[in-house]
Amino acid sequence: METFKDEIKNLKAITRVIAVCVLANFVILALLLGPDSVGFDPTYGPITSILNFVIAFLTTGVLLGIYVVFDVKQTFDLSHMHNILFVSVTVQMLFSLGAVFNYYSVFDTVLDTDTVGAISGSFTNTIFFLYGMYAYLLVRTDKRRGNLLSKRTQTVGTIFAAIIIPVQALTLFGIIPAAAFAGLFVLGGVILYPLFILGVGDAIGNHTVQDV
Repeated sequence: METFKDEIKNLKAITRVIAVCVLANFVILALLLGPDSVGFDPTYGPITSILNFVIAFLTTGVLLGIYVVFDVKQTFDLSHMHNILFVSVTVQMLFSLGAVFNYYSVFDTVLDTDTVGAISGSFTNTIFFLYGMYAYLLVRTDKRRGNLLSKRTQTVGTIFAAIIIPVQALTLFGIIPAAAFAGLFVLGGVILYPLFILGVGDAIGNHTVQDV
């Protein structure tokens, strides 16, 4: 009978799925919809919403694996941020399909689909900031302990945090120009984040059960 400790090995494959979904979502948003697209798109909106749901759902599983393998509870600041991020990703997951349900609803709706979609997406910037903080704390804690993450993953995580945290903080006040934000978003969210999550998956997958 498989235990939770055995099943976390599957998280290595799950991180691959997350990375593919992130890239697929970006291709749709950047190439098929384009940067000037505003509101819910009837053609691609359902696809991106489902991808966001899958990403968030699988991420909660990866976070549980991180909690066990990296013994998160032993460090207060990482444990605190872990709990915040887990709840935030769960909320993001719950809201991710709202626009689709609203668009295809057979009943009269109070809010239009664009508004529902905007509400669902309003969490994105905050959650990216939390991802940056979490990556920084996870890498810092890992360096102080057993170095479960590879040096490359630690470097990627550090760069990801160094970009995302200040960019999201400055975006809060509208300081980052749109053109600069787009480039930094691609670098941080589309390149570095998938690489980091893949590295975390490798660390989890390579961890021996008896050491958990």
